[in-house]
Amino acid sequence: MKYCLTFVAAVLLLMTSCGKKEEAKPTKNRVVKTTRVESRSEIKKDFAGIVEAVEYVKLAFRVSGQVVELPIIEGQKVRKGDLIAVIDPRDISLQYAADKAAYETACSQLDRNKRLLEKQAISKQDYEASVANHERAKSAYELSTNNMKDTRLTAPFNGSIEKRLVENFQRVNSGEGIVQLVNTNKLRIKFTIPDSYLYLIKSNKHNFSVEFDTYKGQSFNASLEEYLDISANGTGIPVSVIIEDPVFVRNSFDVKPGFTCNIRLNSDISEFVASDMTVVPLSSVFEKSESKQKYVWVVENGVVKSRPVTVYSPTGVSQALISDGLKGGETVVTAGVHYLIENESIKSLN
Repeated sequence: MKYCLTFVAAVLLLMTSCGKKEEAKPTKNRVVKTTRVESRSEIKKDFAGIVEAVEYVKLAFRVSGQVVELPIIEGQKVRKGDLIAVIDPRDISLQYAADKAAYETACSQLDRNKRLLEKQAISKQDYEASVANHERAKSAYELSTNNMKDTRLTAPFNGSIEKRLVENFQRVNSGEGIVQLVNTNKLRIKFTIPDSYLYLIKSNKHNFSVEFDTYKGQSFNASLEEYLDISANGTGIPVSVIIEDPVFVRNSFDVKPGFTCNIRLNSDISEFVASDMTVVPLSSVFEKSESKQKYVWVVENGVVKSRPVTVYSPTGVSQALISDGLKGGETVVTAGVHYLIENESIKSLN
């Protein structure tokens, strides 16, 4: 009987041990990459931009007539004051001669009436009529003089002829475009930022750099020209910057309107956020399946512990700005965060 009880106890113990599921033990000294948490309040963002000319104009005559000179061609460089086109001045010169003669006659009549008024040989009413006639003649003469000058179209600034819009001997109307003139030495970069990033532009400590697609690896310093405080139709905030870098020599870098580029914005937002902001690689941040809470693995005494964090904003260079949960100098895991478990022992590659 004693042996039977012993046998039954042994069988029950064996069955109990078989029914238990062996608990998974964490792998010891898993090798991971880590990094030290940095205290920072700087955000870096990249945007795609396009080059535009600061000085860009469609030149036109102020008078109508037939073009009789058009000495320029597309792509030609011109200097301020160079001749662009000439309108046949014959009809306008006839009007100019008539208005000049009428003005000279009105001047003589006014002088004569002034002397006669002093001698009381004419009435004051007749004298005032000659004054009014003189003013009308003067206005007509000045208009004709300007029209004569406007038969010659000249370049208002140094630039290049981007497009010729008419042909020689073609009749054109007042205000009709003759050529498109662009100053390729003065360029601006236009781009759009999301509404949520407006505070980056408003920061008193920000700077821009521009890298053109045709000159990879070469960046140029730029300064903010202007931006809008409001987004048009929710499409973003239009921003423009001007390249102000002595290295940007136009003879060496043939950049023209229409070229595409990348704009890097570095913005110190310490005036908007708390001083204890930290930054970590984006690869350090993960979510647990049961919630949308963001976490990082913090290394303490050779083991990892998950810690909830608040991500203020991605910085644009594969990093995340953390507003709560971390302190500068702490160590976090940067790779393989989805394979770690709580209190797992690790070995850092760093």
